[in-house]
Amino acid sequence: MELSIIIPCYNEADTLDELHEQLTNKLKEEKITYELIMVDDGSTDSTMEKLNNICKTNKNVKVISFSKNFGKEAAMLAGLQNASGNYISIMDADLQHTASTLLKMYYKLKENDEFDVVASYIESRSNEPALKRTLTSMFYRINNLLSDAKLLPGASDFRVFKSNVKDAIISLPEKRRFLKGIFSWIGFNTLYVPYTPLKRAHGHSKWSIFELIKYSIGGIVSFSNKPIKGIFIVGVVSFIVCFINFILMGNLSHRTIILLIGILLFCIGILSLYISRIYSNLLARPCYIIKTKIGFDKKTTK
Repeated sequence: MELSIIIPCYNEADTLDELHEQLTNKLKEEKITYELIMVDDGSTDSTMEKLNNICKTNKNVKVISFSKNFGKEAAMLAGLQNASGNYISIMDADLQHTASTLLKMYYKLKENDEFDVVASYIESRSNEPALKRTLTSMFYRINNLLSDAKLLPGASDFRVFKSNVKDAIISLPEKRRFLKGIFSWIGFNTLYVPYTPLKRAHGHSKWSIFELIKYSIGGIVSFSNKPIKGIFIVGVVSFIVCFINFILMGNLSHRTIILLIGILLFCIGILSLYISRIYSNLLARPCYIIKTKIGFDKKTTK
């Protein structure tokens, strides 16, 4: 098997036929042995029906269906754990990632043996809403300030990498995963190439502003203990301020008390994020539950 392409799918019924046609035409033209691992992440539309039909017509298509929606990170992990190619790619199902760009990354990786990963980054976000652009920019700045896993601004999950990189990723036992950070943390030589995502052909993004903020905070918490260390510093400074206030004034002013309550609640909030991560890992629940697997016993063809 030369190339495994992992495609998380959540309510993407309108795009699947066109996506499948684009990919298979390009791969057959290049005579690359491949498998498409399409992961239905608990879709509520006719995504699974479409995947069943595609799987019947193409022996290279393999389908994993979750028992419910576990999220894109879980879908990507399931694909990685079931991929058998020498090279692996992850791409979205919404047609914003193109087959031609995927093959360009694939050939760049094959031609440059010193690299283990070819990753894409979004060259321009001018077509995105101003609020989303601002929040995205803030995330990358804050992450690279606090986190041990540095991220290239605009870095995408859309990438091609060697099987040893896949093995490193799936060896990590953590339950709450942030794949962009994991790619940075595990190392390996990465070549970044710019790309501009196409406009969505159907529907709208499944990521709301709230979900993006939640995802970003989770990513920072996953790869940095600086916020917890910062709490200690804030505590020491607060104590010194209160002590000086008490010496000079003989008591604590209402403003000081209100400020301390605010600082205390903020610190508790940061601690709760880390405690939540510890709790999730202690429970040791699986990242996903598979309802159905289709096509994994079929032989692939060119």
